[in-house]
Amino acid sequence: MMNKEDFKQTLIKQYSEVIEEIIVESESVYRSQLDFNELDYRVRSLIQAARVDGLEEGIIWDILERRVPDYYNFAMRASYGTKIAA
Repeated sequence: MMNKEDFKQTLIKQYSEVIEEIIVESESVYRSQLDFNELDYRVRSLIQAARVDGLEEGIIWDILERRVPDYYNFAMRASYGTKIAA
């Protein structure tokens, strides 16, 4: 039987794989850059799914920060701008 930590590690691995798929699907036609708006939309949906699975949002952001630091910075700036405007 899987304990809580093993289950969490399995979820992290699964979400890491999904993030890789999302990154590939969000690449532009020329494969030279990511469409951050497309990626952002997909990541927000992924975060909702992770919450349902009991995985903390911060874990998803940690994976993204390591894998796509430019997108992570984009998302943090966008989030910060939204908070200021509110």
